[in-house]
Amino acid sequence: MNKYYPELFRPLTIKKTTFKNRLFAAPNMMSHMDYQGRPDDSMIAYFAEKARGGAAVVTLGDTPVDREHGASNPRSFAITEENMPMLAEIAKAIHEGGALASHELNHAGSAAVREANDGGEDWQPWGPSDDVRWDGAAIHGMTVEEIELVAEHFAEKAKMLKTAGYDMVLLHGGHGWLLDQFISPLSNKRTDAFGGSMENRARFPLMVIEKIRQACGDDFLIEYRMSGSEEIEGGLTKEEGIAFAKLIDGEVDLIHVSAGMDTEEAQAVHTHPTMFLPHGVNVHYAADIKAAGVQTPVVTIGAITSPDLAEKILAEGKADAVAMVRALIADPYLPEKARHGQAEDIRPCLRCLDCLTGLHDGCNLQCAVNPSAGRENRHRNMIRPATRKRKVLVVGGGPGGMQAAITAAERGHDVTLAEKEEKLGGLLKFTDYDSLKVDLMYLKNYLICQVEKSAVTLKLNTEVTPQFIRDGDYDAVILAVGSLPSRPPIPGLDDPAIEHATTVYTKLDGLSKDVAVLGGGLVGCETGLFLAENGHNVTIIEMRDEIAPEANWMHREGMMQSFAKETITARPSMKIARVEAGKGVYAVNAEGVEEFIPAESIVYALGMRPQTAVCEELADIVEDTYKIGDCNRPRKARHAMEEGMWAAIRLA
Repeated sequence: MNKYYPELFRPLTIKKTTFKNRLFAAPNMMSHMDYQGRPDDSMIAYFAEKARGGAAVVTLGDTPVDREHGASNPRSFAITEENMPMLAEIAKAIHEGGALASHELNHAGSAAVREANDGGEDWQPWGPSDDVRWDGAAIHGMTVEEIELVAEHFAEKAKMLKTAGYDMVLLHGGHGWLLDQFISPLSNKRTDAFGGSMENRARFPLMVIEKIRQACGDDFLIEYRMSGSEEIEGGLTKEEGIAFAKLIDGEVDLIHVSAGMDTEEAQAVHTHPTMFLPHGVNVHYAADIKAAGVQTPVVTIGAITSPDLAEKILAEGKADAVAMVRALIADPYLPEKARHGQAEDIRPCLRCLDCLTGLHDGCNLQCAVNPSAGRENRHRNMIRPATRKRKVLVVGGGPGGMQAAITAAERGHDVTLAEKEEKLGGLLKFTDYDSLKVDLMYLKNYLICQVEKSAVTLKLNTEVTPQFIRDGDYDAVILAVGSLPSRPPIPGLDDPAIEHATTVYTKLDGLSKDVAVLGGGLVGCETGLFLAENGHNVTIIEMRDEIAPEANWMHREGMMQSFAKETITARPSMKIARVEAGKGVYAVNAEGVEEFIPAESIVYALGMRPQTAVCEELADIVEDTYKIGDCNRPRKARHAMEEGMWAAIRLA
């Protein structure tokens, strides 16, 4: 029994297959492949790293069973005879890492797109019923023969996966895709044997399961992912989800319980919960299915990012296993670190969804806290021992400076980290006060912990001067001095009663009920949301025609759903003319008319500016001097950390 997480590391045996623990690497797909769905070495390395990290099973995600009507992405994986060698190599790499190999099969149904399939001019997406979808495309209601054909496709692909060495297959029956479309009253309007009652609506998923059993045998495990609820009016309810789970109980070997719909933006941020929702927000659906008497082992998923939460879920009997996606992108070694009692060394996921939305944008997988995610084969040999030990000074203890110091020390350099304040953290220190930023606070604390555990010499309350650098006889200097709030020459803005967004957290007692936030970027919006949650009436004033345009779409959708619950008014297309502390803001609207917006308290978030003067003062003392993070250009913490890591790697 593991002394740190006894439930999480208790083996699970199903038929002849034993899972070494209860922590599963849930399905996700990468874009490291060509338009014929041929994966490259990056994909093999990515899934192999997850296996080495200690997950019990590693699952490749969202693979269409055909490219006739089943694909939603032109770059989706293809299970073909030509790709069998690569399929087998991925399974072998997962096994070599000590994990079981699974593969998720899907059919997009009415959400399929022409460009991802072999469709001609008369091509139509298939679905349970004749309908018209969001873009005006006519949906073809499948005939019984077509239903049986797609079920055969599922079985054929499952048999190919078994041949390639996979231990099991995961059927994607949730999130608004075809199998879910059949059991959802929102999309299934059939009046034949495949429509009406839940027993009838479940007939197609049960047919798929039966055909896979016939093709692959009883010992090839079948997992089934379902939405505990679609969380949309007219869609699958929690009660119907429980009823469906009872119908597949005993027919499949594991039931993965998620929520929401990928095919609807408002529900997708519940399927992939953002930072605006609690951790483990969807666990109750799995718990309800278990409480209803379902005997098949139940797996829960959804914003579970720590071994402590996973252990609690299992100990309380809410699920039999826990699946993670983003947490294992952020740190694929989370399971091994937890098993050895090293939870403080787990790199935390921010739930920012840069990973998923990066794929949506047609780019490769990326992670805000793990630059190596998806690039394991290229990065593995880069953080290697230095060829010669150098004396390195890192100036600034924000996320970039801390990452630079950690990486340089890891490579064997003699590193000093100097920070002028009494604490590390830089601009992230405000996260200690904002419950919305708990994940970012975890990242700050993780970096501080890694600095303190490393061989870095830490000097707090230390102002670095040119003489300090000369006296230290340093070989290299990494400048991570950050940025300062921009305070444009707006009349009245220099009043000391007007606070910046990053300093207002400790001065809430001085704020009135009505607060105007100047600037509707992410910082202004998230500060405004924090103030609203603490009882203030907030007006966000932004000169651009939309707020938070720099946010990825899922983060923005989650934020706007939170806005709708609070007393927040957004005023885009408003140029600030002047402000009067204690009174309000004068702003000019898109029509050129000046308006007065009353607010006794004013907070500003009008961007940041690099600490250029400090950099210029310190830049030319040592030949090998690097600037990283906000002192180059103010951006997110991820950019500062990436630049810090690469600056340390470039040191000889």
